Amino acid sequence: MRVQDLIKTKGDIVITVVDTIRIHHAARVMHERGVGALVVLTATGQLKGVLSEREIVVAVADHGRYALEEPIAELMPANRPTVGLTDSVRDAMTIMTEQRVRHLPVLNDGRVVGLISLGDTVKARLTEKIAENEVLQDIARWPVPAVA
Repeated sequence: MRVQDLIKTKGDIVITVVDTIRIHHAARVMHERGVGALVVLTATGQLKGVLSEREIVVAVADHGRYALEEPIAELMPANRPTVGLTDSVRDAMTIMTEQRVRHLPVLNDGRVVGLISLGDTVKARLTEKIAENEVLQDIARWPVPAVA
């Protein structure tokens, strides 16, 4: 299964924010939209990274309530991994595991066209494995021709 198949199933709605907004505002957007991560763009529309609940919690733990007034650009790690539409879901899972991230922006020609989570990839792989198992069970039920 490719990332594009996952995006077709999941949907391609991406909630974005600009990197100059304050952390407390980003937290409000997450709460209002019912999401655990936001794609962060620069003022020129370039991908800056992904802001997740985890980064907010770490910022508050490190700097207390004052962290909430900081711009989210302060929380963006450098070299955030991404995937493309034609990458496999398995490769996306490997990247997430090795890079220890839970969300990956999906890019097409340098433009963000989706955001997938580790949960999305696990669900997709599980669905794929269940379908494979059903095919194998169907094959096992086929009658074996008699040998003369």
